[in-house]
Amino acid sequence: MKTNESQINKFKKIIKQDYPDFKIESIKLLKAGWCNFVVEINKTYIFRFPKKDDVDLDLEAKILKILKGRITLEIPVYEFFGKKSSYVGYKKITGQPLTATLLKSLSLKSKQLLASDMANFLYEFHKLLPITKAKQLNLGSDNHKWRPEVIQKYVIGKLRNKKLLDFIEINLDKYLELIKDKSNLIIAYNDLHQNNIAFNKKSSRLNGIFDFGDVAVEHISIEFYRLFSFDPELATNVIKQYKKISGRKISVERVFVTAVVSIAAMLGVYNRQPNSKKYKDALNDLLRLKSLKRLG
Repeated sequence: MKTNESQINKFKKIIKQDYPDFKIESIKLLKAGWCNFVVEINKTYIFRFPKKDDVDLDLEAKILKILKGRITLEIPVYEFFGKKSSYVGYKKITGQPLTATLLKSLSLKSKQLLASDMANFLYEFHKLLPITKAKQLNLGSDNHKWRPEVIQKYVIGKLRNKKLLDFIEINLDKYLELIKDKSNLIIAYNDLHQNNIAFNKKSSRLNGIFDFGDVAVEHISIEFYRLFSFDPELATNVIKQYKKISGRKISVERVFVTAVVSIAAMLGVYNRQPNSKKYKDALNDLLRLKSLKRLG
């Protein structure tokens, strides 16, 4: 609690120094992401403070400027930029994260509409940011090596569940072969998952999407693996609808393999915290993927 309070006071002080006329009536630290601390101010604004120096907020601003007014869903419009420290602030996009319980409660029609919203967002994003813009934006690719390295160092030979370990090793071998293929590259949003969307529970549609900090040059399959980790059926429906409107070829098998390897890497990252929620979630996700009888 004291740690949260000290962080909140720190962020509040930083904002007040840069924007003395901005009245902060309430401030709340939201769940921290992988790369950012996120605070909600006056129940109206979201401020993101990067945890690391390599978060490129200027690149995000350029990308959002290209997309502004041309994406069906709401996206962040940055109104505040850090002057002495690195951060951005924008009006909150109304909605809520998509939980497994919430998804389960939706009708078949609502699930199809949700998949359609996600697929349409990716289609619009890729159309507005063709691969030809990569050089102009100075975009690189993700570091694919870290996942296999973490798995080989902290998971192989240390996981007690032999069948699960075999499952991981089989998919790791497939992954190492698949990433040699440099075709079908795109500028990818690269972070589509349940916590980066604003879901409207009443309409069962998406209001908006946020967090454009992982945009990179990647294989098309990278767009779907995080969603596949969350709910394979939803991800498969998004892939089907995306293929229909875009005409692109997407291998569900490659998405599956990428999901398995990425989750297994999380086991390695949290190998010293086997009782932590993140480790247990990763373990449960792997067991769930292992139990799938067929892919879409």
